[in-house]
Amino acid sequence: MHGILYLRKSREDEQYEKNTGEDVLQTHRERLVMLCKSREITFDERAEVRSGDTIAGRPKFQNILDTDLPSGQYSCIIVTEISRLGRGDMEDAGRIYKTIIHNEIKIVTPNKIYDPLNPSDLRQLRFELFMSREEYESIKERLWNNRNYRATQGYAGNYIVTLGFRQSRGIVEIIPEEEKLVLEIFTMRSENYSYQEIADYFNSRNLKTKRGTKYHESTIYKILKNPRYIGVAKWQGKEYIAKHPAIVSLDLWNSAQDINAERHHKRRGSKNDNPYLVELYCRECGQRMYGERSTPQRVIDGVRKLYKSRDIYICRGRKSIPKCWHHIGASVVHSTILDELGKIISDPQIFLELVNERESRLGVDTNGLSDQVDELNKQVKDKNILLVKIENDYEKGDLSALLYTKHVEKISKEIASIEGRIKKIKADLLKSAIKISPPMELQSILKTFLNNWNAYPNSDKKLIIRSFLPRVEVNKQGEFFIAITLPDSIEI
Repeated sequence: MHGILYLRKSREDEQYEKNTGEDVLQTHRERLVMLCKSREITFDERAEVRSGDTIAGRPKFQNILDTDLPSGQYSCIIVTEISRLGRGDMEDAGRIYKTIIHNEIKIVTPNKIYDPLNPSDLRQLRFELFMSREEYESIKERLWNNRNYRATQGYAGNYIVTLGFRQSRGIVEIIPEEEKLVLEIFTMRSENYSYQEIADYFNSRNLKTKRGTKYHESTIYKILKNPRYIGVAKWQGKEYIAKHPAIVSLDLWNSAQDINAERHHKRRGSKNDNPYLVELYCRECGQRMYGERSTPQRVIDGVRKLYKSRDIYICRGRKSIPKCWHHIGASVVHSTILDELGKIISDPQIFLELVNERESRLGVDTNGLSDQVDELNKQVKDKNILLVKIENDYEKGDLSALLYTKHVEKISKEIASIEGRIKKIKADLLKSAIKISPPMELQSILKTFLNNWNAYPNSDKKLIIRSFLPRVEVNKQGEFFIAITLPDSIEI
């Protein structure tokens, strides 16, 4: 017999290895090799690198079921016990069972050989696959209950990757070297340093996070909000007294949280009425720049100096590589935008170019378009009638299969082409139905707005800006790149 020797660790095996240091996979290999020698079975080995709950999580075994066993090269699969084949759900068990039966594959274990041609063996195989799943569910339930109980007693319920701590089997210990960094972060925050300033300071010292990455605003924020530093463990939405000692005192914790509350800012007003009028984009990374309230500060000779708060547009370039980071004052942006809008009124040459561009964009000849659609619809109808006739001729036997296929393909392509033309014409008709305001009327509306700019609500200002300046970009040097257009119409 020639078969596949399949090796896989269970979760219990992985835990056993941690406790004893024994190589479980090697022990199973030696045992199964001896079995194969005693039964004169030749084999190819397939070893799963890690345990998986389902077949989808075990690529080696998935390949065995999909490729190896159906190939006809193997007559058996050798495992230490039936449960090594899988403890997945009933769908997985059914898939294993069907593959074994369909390909007449024997299952060889140290205790028994299961023959798919033997009804008694098949009955036992079904039972053991079912019991493997039940045993697995029972183990999971016991592990979860134990884990849940220990978490409510203040031990770690999940594996934590938190600066200042290490964990082993739920027991959390403080790392002295990292404890100093945690205290430094909380102290800097209590002295009113921003998240970004703290992150920049740590990065300037070439310090890395627990995951080996640079520090970011979000990293500092999560550290400052983690109650584990004051000896509080969270589990399933509830808080418990942690078994490990606190790193941060309550006074320092409260001081940092007070600064968080003071510095926390929101965009002023609703989405339509806030003072950030321009949909601004970064020229460097293409990301949207959002408006916010900023209070600049500098530390000079150990003294922190706060400057006047102002509105800014800021790019954090979260999706760009390398990260993009710059900002520009909202007053600069708005002043530039008003200048650009003013040119449409004051510069005849710019206005003429915009008028010509709009005429070219909207140029649609509607004469006869409806008649063209009617004619094309008639052509589609005639060709569909022809398809019905061809179908009838084929069913009567008056048309060969080859000619039938050829005619149907040709006419179907013609119908698709005609329907495409109809769709395009209808789009042109829809475009021509859109309200088009005369250029001079649009210029007059814009002039009225600019002359009474402060009297209008922010929502109307945003509409005007979007209508005439659909794309506004700025680079790190503060240079603007603005697309100007003449809209079809404006509904205020």
